[in-house]
Amino acid sequence: MFEIKEIDPHHYRVKTRNATLRVMALFIALGFLTSYFFPKLFGENPHNLLTLQIMGALIGLGIVFWITAKFFRHQPWMQEAMYGWQLKRSLMHITNAMRPLQEKVEAGDTEAMKILRFYHLGITQMYTFEQNTSGLIDLKVEKDQLAAKMRELGLETEQTQFELAKLKAVIGDKEQN
Repeated sequence: MFEIKEIDPHHYRVKTRNATLRVMALFIALGFLTSYFFPKLFGENPHNLLTLQIMGALIGLGIVFWITAKFFRHQPWMQEAMYGWQLKRSLMHITNAMRPLQEKVEAGDTEAMKILRFYHLGITQMYTFEQNTSGLIDLKVEKDQLAAKMRELGLETEQTQFELAKLKAVIGDKEQN
């Protein structure tokens, strides 16, 4: 289950930028080292030197992915970046099922309304993090209409939690990949 947290957008941008720079620095160091030593390991041949250097850099990239997944993702300095990734992943699941979800909302399914409300709150937060004011403006009418409809039905509008299993139950598992 994913839950939307209150995070200051400026703090989010600073922390994610910091995490990105750390991971990039590691990739630059490992990428240069592996692209330098890979041709030495397999013999420098002028005909395939560039290929071996690219393969070395890709191996360096793979090592960075592994280090990030294994060691960095649980570090305090990586918290906001991981939160953003999880939020985007949750929103992606809903986006992929948007058509059947909207059909259920139009049919009056309250669980579908709750999921769509989570989507609106989550995408609003993501747009705020990214300073996407035009996205916020475009979303406002749809968001307000759904909130009014939910209040009319006596439903809670602060839907800050998302469970993929609920989405699958609402739209049917066969439609969600």
